[in-house]
Amino acid sequence: MGGLLFNAAFGFYAIGLFHSVAAFVSKRDVFVRIAVISVGIAFAFHTAFLVFRGFEKEFFPLTGLREGLAFFAWVVSLCFLIAYSRYRIKVLGIFFLPLVAALMLSTVFIQASPIPDILRSSWVYLHTSLMFLAYGMFFGTFIAGLFYLLQERELKSKKRRTFYDQLPSLRALDELFLKFLIAGFTFMSFGLIVGVIWAEQQWVNGWFKDPKVLAAMTTWGIYLALLYVRLTLGWRGRRVALLGMLGFCSVLFTFLGVAFFGGQHVFG
Repeated sequence: MGGLLFNAAFGFYAIGLFHSVAAFVSKRDVFVRIAVISVGIAFAFHTAFLVFRGFEKEFFPLTGLREGLAFFAWVVSLCFLIAYSRYRIKVLGIFFLPLVAALMLSTVFIQASPIPDILRSSWVYLHTSLMFLAYGMFFGTFIAGLFYLLQERELKSKKRRTFYDQLPSLRALDELFLKFLIAGFTFMSFGLIVGVIWAEQQWVNGWFKDPKVLAAMTTWGIYLALLYVRLTLGWRGRRVALLGMLGFCSVLFTFLGVAFFGGQHVFG
């Protein structure tokens, strides 16, 4: 049953990606509508898959890299649906859906690992889901920042090029960027707080020296600085977009890169 739900989700994501590319090439709105409907169906199957896995394994499906990638794909698709429902950005699919498809496909090649004893705790449910929600929202800031740079270039060229008619105004993109930024920072802040409480109660001494903890705090600091310059100093435009993209590079390192350095987060 789990395999059937997973395959259905992946299949509809693939259909959504195909029609997103078709919409970009042909400039026909019908392909955009088919893509969004396909992603909505895929998201429903994906949600059912995660719920089924949770009941099947009797634990929250976020305790290993394989489950984490599947959940991250779910969060990214959720961000896609949220962003499209509000801003109707026609090219959204060709930027969001390749990552969703890649994350889903990568789970096929990763072996499931046994659950470490440290993860047999109710704290992991809240901590990990909050962190993944933050990562997904920060991917949204990355895409919004990229869109801002693309649209700014189009406007400065004074010619209608590839993205001119398919992206909203710079003001709307700045608003999208800020909303994803605030949501991501809020989720990450609460996720880190829950993680600290959990570590103080159940983890060994010196948890704060764990490479993933240090990387997560660095990432949190980057987004704190980004919020400060955006809301307090009034920074907008290119500088904020580039800083947001830098922040997501730190997210990727926190999520995947620090696994090579060992520590207590080697499970994913």
